[in-house]
Amino acid sequence: MGEAIMKILGVALSANPKSTSTAMVREILRGAAENGRETHLFEPARSHLRGCTGCHACKGPDSDGCVQRDALTDYFAALPDADIVVLGAGIYMSYPNGQAWDFMNRHFSLKRGVFDDCRIPAGKRLLAVFAQGAPDNPDYRAHYEEFLRPFDGFGFVRLPVLVAAGLPDEAMMRRGYEAGKAL
Repeated sequence: MGEAIMKILGVALSANPKSTSTAMVREILRGAAENGRETHLFEPARSHLRGCTGCHACKGPDSDGCVQRDALTDYFAALPDADIVVLGAGIYMSYPNGQAWDFMNRHFSLKRGVFDDCRIPAGKRLLAVFAQGAPDNPDYRAHYEEFLRPFDGFGFVRLPVLVAAGLPDEAMMRRGYEAGKAL
């Protein structure tokens, strides 16, 4: 029996299909696919992505997660079997864009209660890529950390953040592709 194929979920969190963060996620997935990985791309910000409403329906004894049916429904269905999640977000006003925060907050549904175990197995790797027009700025890194920290509580293992600073060019896209090949 052969080795299981690694499954990678890419989540492009920009509403702009031509954004640098979306292009980087696509390049990462392309590199991973060429290396024999199974990849899936989700672009929830381009359709109807709702934020967490705080309804707590996901905390009920018979609940299997978030009760909202929207752009994240398929992502949450695929998440338990994924090995790696690659997320890409743009940096606006020195913080991850609004759709990225909505995405992150929806992970609240992964726990039945505040301190309960997570609904998904721990150990999934998380590769985040943040794209910004400005040069790489150390002050922004504190904002990436603030955004990513909640994923630790869901059992994700974070990989080093990939920053796409400045205007997109061939070298930047190559870095994304190579990062995907290394997964």
